Amino acid sequence: MRRCIPAAGMRILALPVLAIVATLSLFTASAHAEDPVKIIAQSSFVDSEGRLNVVGTVRNTGALPVHVTMGLSVEDESGSRVVQEQTYGRVIWPLNDSPFKFVVESGTAGEPFIMGVQEADAANHGAIVLNYSSMAAGEERAFVGTVKNTAPYDIHNVSVFASVRSDNATQLDTVRSNVIPVLKAGEEQLFAAMSDPAVRIEVYYYSCAGLDYDDPITTLDAGGGKFIAYSLNAVAQVSSLSYENATDSISFGIRPYAPNGGDLSLRIPQLSGNQTVAVMLDGELHDASIWGDGKTMYIDFFVPKGDHHVQIQGVRNVPELPFAVFALATVTAGVVALARLKAAFKIS
Repeated sequence: MRRCIPAAGMRILALPVLAIVATLSLFTASAHAEDPVKIIAQSSFVDSEGRLNVVGTVRNTGALPVHVTMGLSVEDESGSRVVQEQTYGRVIWPLNDSPFKFVVESGTAGEPFIMGVQEADAANHGAIVLNYSSMAAGEERAFVGTVKNTAPYDIHNVSVFASVRSDNATQLDTVRSNVIPVLKAGEEQLFAAMSDPAVRIEVYYYSCAGLDYDDPITTLDAGGGKFIAYSLNAVAQVSSLSYENATDSISFGIRPYAPNGGDLSLRIPQLSGNQTVAVMLDGELHDASIWGDGKTMYIDFFVPKGDHHVQIQGVRNVPELPFAVFALATVTAGVVALARLKAAFKIS
């Protein structure tokens, strides 16, 4: 038996949904068993405004995060056509689910289908803590909780989504909470979502909860009121990302989603023409492509499969040679100068 799984890296505190989720195994799949992305639940209802709503949930059983576009055949007085919608979670992480919803203003509709699947080039930083009760709350049978930003940067246009379930685990609706325009670093805010009045009396609990938000402008606190802007792209789960002043490095844990490992690209400001950056993987110097264009340092390397610790050294400071190196350089320069003097004046 499987149940809806929260997005990898996203810490979710939720009350259990009793044993009723055992009936989730009754959901029908609309894709072949070998397909990594499939529909695991679908249903429809007529809402309080007389419109047909087609809802369901998609599961990603593959090894990589994906974007999924859903399709639905609709026929009305203007003819037949196919409409499309993105799943509520713009990125569906491996072994995770996301609900979807179509609202048909008039006419009839066929069965929903997966129209397109595209690999998502995204790193999961696990920066948001979602805290909620699965059980419907109050007379409104609402989905309520809090969302907290543990990242050192602001996150914009945050919303929480979920599948709405009856007491026999049938998916009744798909809901999205109020949008939080800005969730500041360290801030926690309330959210709430309610199903359509036409099915509200049947609502028992919520599942497949997840988050949707805009890609953040990422920065790291460097201390003393200073911040380091960066851009990290990897199909991987990234954890404990921070700046270490003692080693002048960006440090983080990483686990690629791909079973054979994957590429990582990091961009940081270039502070000097002779800035030297090094990549350390599990404490050892790691092969990487590193270059700068005068404004940006480009750091690209391959991360093997499994869990690793990465340090990107030389992030802020131009490396300073120790005194012993300067002393050796001075002695060497003196020897070279003396040799040239002897050669010029033929001193024996």
